[in-house]
Amino acid sequence: MQHNLFFAGSLTALLLLILSGCSNPDSKYSMVEGTVTFNGQPLSEATVSFQPVSSEGEAASGLTDASGKFTLTSAGATGGGRGALPGEYKVTVKKLEVAPPDPDEAAHARGEISYDELQSRISAKGTYGQKVAPSKSLLPAKYGLPSSTDLKATVQAGKNAPFTFELTD
Repeated sequence: MQHNLFFAGSLTALLLLILSGCSNPDSKYSMVEGTVTFNGQPLSEATVSFQPVSSEGEAASGLTDASGKFTLTSAGATGGGRGALPGEYKVTVKKLEVAPPDPDEAAHARGEISYDELQSRISAKGTYGQKVAPSKSLLPAKYGLPSSTDLKATVQAGKNAPFTFELTD
């Protein structure tokens, strides 16, 4: 009798697990991967964004690795955030050269100097309240905005073939 109850309970738990998988809210998202090159070379540390053409769409983005490969994630996807909704997209690619941090602020962030010491050094340099140098784009401006990019993608339901984007000067 106990064996039958255990079997029935296990079967019920398995059935619930299977049914909950069928109602996965992320099942509407499609896996999207790809590669970005710039002037024939893999583009690392660039942000690839898919901007929906339709107002019902949802943006998705990813960061390229050393070989220029990316995987998109969507803020609306809950199961790891992987994928994009099926639809038409304009694709933007941005890579910024970030100005190096102030050495004193970096020392404070590493815990090498106290907050009071940091404030004293900033005061002595007369740099309190100065703006940080703006980041510089390392790619042509046309790739950075949905209004000017010529890159497009169509995401299909399910797994998509990897996208390839070849950027040039």
